[in-house]
Amino acid sequence: MILKERIKTGFVTIGVVSAFGLLGCESPMERSDEQTLRESMIAAHRAHLSAVSEGRVIELSREPSDVESELSDERRRELDEISGLDAYKDIQTDTGTDLLGQDGGRVVDLSLREAVALAVKNNLDLQIARMTPAISEARIVQAKAVFDATFFTNANYTKLDTPQPGGFVPGLSGNTKREDVELSTGIRKPLISGGQITLQTDLNRNEAVPSVFGVNKFYDADVLVNLEQPLLRNFGSDINRSNIVLAQNDRMAEAQELRQQLLETASQVEQGYWNLAFTHQQLRVRVRLLERSTEDRDRLIERRGYDASPVEITEANSFVESHRADVIRARADVRDASDQLKRLMNAPSLPLADETLVMPIDQPADEAIEFSLLDLVTTALRQRPEMQIALLDIKDSSVRQRVADNARLPLLNVAASVGVNGVAIPNGQQAYNNLGDGDFIDYILGAQFEMPIGNRSAEGLYRQRQIERRATALVYQRQAQDVVLQVKVALRNVQTSYELIGATRAARRAAADNLRAIEVQEASGVALTPQFLINQKLSTQERLANAEVQEARALSDYHNAIAQLYQSAGTLLERNGIDFRIESGVE
Repeated sequence: MILKERIKTGFVTIGVVSAFGLLGCESPMERSDEQTLRESMIAAHRAHLSAVSEGRVIELSREPSDVESELSDERRRELDEISGLDAYKDIQTDTGTDLLGQDGGRVVDLSLREAVALAVKNNLDLQIARMTPAISEARIVQAKAVFDATFFTNANYTKLDTPQPGGFVPGLSGNTKREDVELSTGIRKPLISGGQITLQTDLNRNEAVPSVFGVNKFYDADVLVNLEQPLLRNFGSDINRSNIVLAQNDRMAEAQELRQQLLETASQVEQGYWNLAFTHQQLRVRVRLLERSTEDRDRLIERRGYDASPVEITEANSFVESHRADVIRARADVRDASDQLKRLMNAPSLPLADETLVMPIDQPADEAIEFSLLDLVTTALRQRPEMQIALLDIKDSSVRQRVADNARLPLLNVAASVGVNGVAIPNGQQAYNNLGDGDFIDYILGAQFEMPIGNRSAEGLYRQRQIERRATALVYQRQAQDVVLQVKVALRNVQTSYELIGATRAARRAAADNLRAIEVQEASGVALTPQFLINQKLSTQERLANAEVQEARALSDYHNAIAQLYQSAGTLLERNGIDFRIESGVE
């Protein structure tokens, strides 16, 4: 199997070349089975598609929030400037000290498309998966080798010195000495019809003392053509090539398993990328919250001895230290998420053992997608590797059933041979020269018939193969149900995540509006009491930070859900610019 990769500007091409052309003629039984498979496939699709045939293309939507409806466009812009993703776009992530003792360390910017391309090229799981089709290609070669011609040569030397009692017939009595040299060489070729043809030549040197032929030494040469052919059991190209067809189906199944691994890897990279983007945003939010709470705590300390009691100061300290702990955990989350993505990519420029941090340059966007349940289900049933593998299992069971059906027939083999002989006294060359005269030609015909009484073993195997074929058809239908269920679950996750973005954004804006109102009160001269700082401002700052984290998580979950939706439809590779082709050729 030829596996090609090309990565250029984030575009990856993977080709799996598979040959379907087979030696010999396709039997009517094989064409009938293929038609049956197509009909069962269409019937299974129709059963699922009929339930969503009325589906239409719709766009994701969410109900407007009461909080949002009360805010003017100007107020929304103001709140988005002090909170949310846009409020942190110019702020660098403070990742702290790494495991090498470096403060901050090296940071590499990376886009989602680049991350997926690196993973497709270097991921270890994919490298392992790419080896499997190569192994199956070797199995195909082995299966085809059954029909390879074989060159053979046999040589025998015999020397006998036999004591015998004396007699009256020369050559048949008295001590005898005999020396024979036999040389046989030829080519033997198995046929796809189940038979075998052999072309061979034999040269014998015979020497006997005494001899009944009047000469002590002579040469015997012959050329033989032999054909053996079964007429019932083991007859036909579809029976004798069954192992080749099974091996080729295995190769196709393993190619689909490679595609399935590609889908899984691409999905893991997308989810890892968006999770990394979330951890960076979470860290920014936690660092800002720590700075805000520290600043207000310090202002409270300045009022010690005036109107701030030790209890109030310790309460403010608990806010600060709790937020400091959140920052520590957030920094660890960033580095863990970066290492997880680096492991998936396995890029030589980003070794996992190194402390280099990956910085996502793509940010999750709140963009509604359009979808059609009918289109998604149709695409999934056609594109998912699991469906193709299940169909190949049906084809395998059909091949095994045909072989078992043929094994129920009686054994009836015929054999025919034609041989030309030549004899010479002086040397072997003269014996071969005499073959051209055609004076001595042998014709041999033979037949063999065999039928087990009861034939229970073959009948039992055929019954087994019938049941196995029906089972694979049911497995195909069950797999279709699983695919439809996965598409619907993934689509609901997309809808839910999109709605959660709106809910968490409204909560974040409400918290930001609350904090803005408190800051306005401060600016207008409202008494800055310890109770105000603790009960109002510090608590509001914490609620805002939590709301910002929840919104960032909702955005990350939304993009993860989209990736899973494309994976469930079997089109995630195309979405990431990965072209996986299975080409068919004629051998």
